[in-house]
Amino acid sequence: MPRRDKDSADFDSVIKRHVWRLVGMGACLGAVVMVVIFSGYHFGGFSYFCGSCHSMENNYFAWKASRHKQFACIECHMPRDNLAYAVAYKTYAGLRDVVGETMRTYPFTIKLTEHARTIANSNCLRCHFSTVENTPMAKGNPQCMKCHRFLVHGRPMEQGGNRFE
Repeated sequence: MPRRDKDSADFDSVIKRHVWRLVGMGACLGAVVMVVIFSGYHFGGFSYFCGSCHSMENNYFAWKASRHKQFACIECHMPRDNLAYAVAYKTYAGLRDVVGETMRTYPFTIKLTEHARTIANSNCLRCHFSTVENTPMAKGNPQCMKCHRFLVHGRPMEQGGNRFE
């Protein structure tokens, strides 16, 4: 029993002697982790990153040929309400996309979920509200995608017809 007390006293003295070194190492490790997370979040916002997945190639090249090519994918497909929600949604959507790409479970024609459609619609209205505000569409809950769903990414290849409307 006395041996155990001596061991814990030795451990406590070692910790006390090196506490600032341990705090510094922890702070450096935390800073590196934060830089990696922030860099990944930032890099994931570039459109060429979105287009790097095989399943997004058709959507990416159709977007590059559209009138909205000056806007990054995240400007239409990510929520703009608050940063915490945007980070949470981007993490969720990114993980879902990685799993779909890795497991090859994406359908040939990628469709927006209802939640993603709501986000995209609110972003349409954020940019185009002055165009819509004096029309019957502005009353109630305007749904831009009902008429303009092929505007940016064109029609899916299997449906034929013109790529863009």
